[in-house]
Amino acid sequence: MPRFRYAVLALGLLVACDQTAPIAPQPELPADDPRQAQLLEAECTIYFAAVTKLEADGRDVNGNPTRGCPPEAAGVAADINAMVSVPPVTPGYPQTLYDRMIARGIPSDVVDDISKSKAFWDLVAKRDSLLADF
Repeated sequence: MPRFRYAVLALGLLVACDQTAPIAPQPELPADDPRQAQLLEAECTIYFAAVTKLEADGRDVNGNPTRGCPPEAAGVAADINAMVSVPPVTPGYPQTLYDRMIARGIPSDVVDDISKSKAFWDLVAKRDSLLADF
């Protein structure tokens, strides 16, 4: 019976802990590079906008998509509405960003729309631009 108690306690601790994956830094940039902060804030504005959209639609948010985000990113506007003409999500960073949104608990239908948004592709372009200057 004591083992059962430990199993229940362990399960309770896992449920109580936030299981959202942290935002990984760009491996191509040094950890203390200011461009890391720029990319983090741009990515976080998408997460805050997604949470706002889900709440406005009366939908529940799984996990905590904004975990590890700077609070000031909440005040930055991000256009996450799907555009009419967009490129497909390609391997590399666009796919990584798409997968990261899913892993953070944003529903796949919302992630599909976000991956067709100006905010998503602006972040991809910003990352490419910042890394090109590296």
